[in-house]
Amino acid sequence: MYSIRNKLNFTIITSMVLLLSVAAIFLYVRVAVQVENVFDTSLFDKAHSLISLTELDEEGLEFDFAEEGVMLEFQRDRAPQYYQLWEPGSDLLIKSPSLMNQDLPKFGIALGQHRFNDLELPDGRAGRSIEINFMPRVEDEDEEDEEEHSEIPAAKPITLVFARERESLDATLLAISATIFGVILAVLMISSLFIWRLVGSGLSPLRNLAGQVSEIDESRLDVRLSHSGDQSIEIAPIENQINYLLERLQSAFEREKRFTANVAHELRTPLSELKSLAEVGQMVPEDAAQVAVFFDDVGDISGQMEKIVTTLLELARSEAGLLRSDPEDIELSSYCNEIWQHAINGKNNGKTLLRQVPEDLVVSTDRAKLGMILTNLFVNAISYSPDNAEIRIAAEIRNDKVVLEVKNTSIDLKPEDILHMKDRFWRKHKTHVGSGHSGLGLTLVEALAGIMKLDISLKLDQQKTFMVSISGLQPSVRQSP
Repeated sequence: MYSIRNKLNFTIITSMVLLLSVAAIFLYVRVAVQVENVFDTSLFDKAHSLISLTELDEEGLEFDFAEEGVMLEFQRDRAPQYYQLWEPGSDLLIKSPSLMNQDLPKFGIALGQHRFNDLELPDGRAGRSIEINFMPRVEDEDEEDEEEHSEIPAAKPITLVFARERESLDATLLAISATIFGVILAVLMISSLFIWRLVGSGLSPLRNLAGQVSEIDESRLDVRLSHSGDQSIEIAPIENQINYLLERLQSAFEREKRFTANVAHELRTPLSELKSLAEVGQMVPEDAAQVAVFFDDVGDISGQMEKIVTTLLELARSEAGLLRSDPEDIELSSYCNEIWQHAINGKNNGKTLLRQVPEDLVVSTDRAKLGMILTNLFVNAISYSPDNAEIRIAAEIRNDKVVLEVKNTSIDLKPEDILHMKDRFWRKHKTHVGSGHSGLGLTLVEALAGIMKLDISLKLDQQKTFMVSISGLQPSVRQSP
């Protein structure tokens, strides 16, 4: 495990150190080059001032800067400057008094060129020199003195080396570097403090999120993550996804609890009946006829229990989103008759099915789920209608959709009962001994209809006719016009 805060701080600060160091070095190099250029320019100007005071006349070369009392910087004992001049062949012409018996280095360059060099001055200081190869200025004469002018010797190239200390240059560069790197260091230190605070502040939504998540357990699945103020676009998807996951977990836990409670509630009575039958059967083991009746009752009760568990499992699967619709083409009239025969199972108390479904009507839907819906509707209609009643099923196309209606005459339904008929385990009469109904039929019908994208509506008219309407069935493309 590692700390995101520490890793961010280290990464950001390290990146800043590298970037600012590169920037500082670049800035120092650029400034140092400019300062050295200024220093070299001063050397160049001073050298040219010496050259301008060098003149060739009929008496030979004259160096006006060599006169005593002129340019005292070459004559003082403390921090002096230096110059030295040569003719071709390394013949010394003149040098500054500050050199005494020492010489400046000469490298040799072409006429009209100059060269800068770092060197150690005769007094041991660090210095910098400029070497220039030039032609001396020839003294101008009046026209009437042309004869004397002809006596001026021929000019020869002269090499001048001028040198001075570079301590001022080095001190300036040191001050510049100290300033630049000092400022960079101060910026880094201050920035590090700000980065530490800002990263911590920026990660506070994560700490808040982690704190809320740590307080959630299986007993608090109804809690949802929240935040104060505006939410960041980075944290919002995490918070929303966790809340969505909590909703699904809560829903799954609630389904599990409902399933457990429903099973316990619905199986308690049939289990008690089975226990009673077993106890009575033990009391009359010799009565074969009575034992046979007991076994028939046990079979009926077991079938009822199996139906309850199967229905509850289907409801749980539908609520969990595990059921999918797999449409196929179905000839509706013949399929309704097939489901009716399965629903009556040879026992219809004289009830008949009146079909008002076009023979050529074909729908595209999930066969198994539509069969379960129709089975539950037919079983309810058979169970809660008078003897010898007609169960009517009709189908027609409305707004390009097939509407299927199942009608039967009710016995004792009231309009207020319609509001509760889709509720789980709702029954008009609470006792279900021998009825085979658990109060889950219409609940399952509603769940299956939702999966198939169908609408289920219940209605009771004034003639006590109860009608279940299924709308939204898709006519097949092979349906004839």
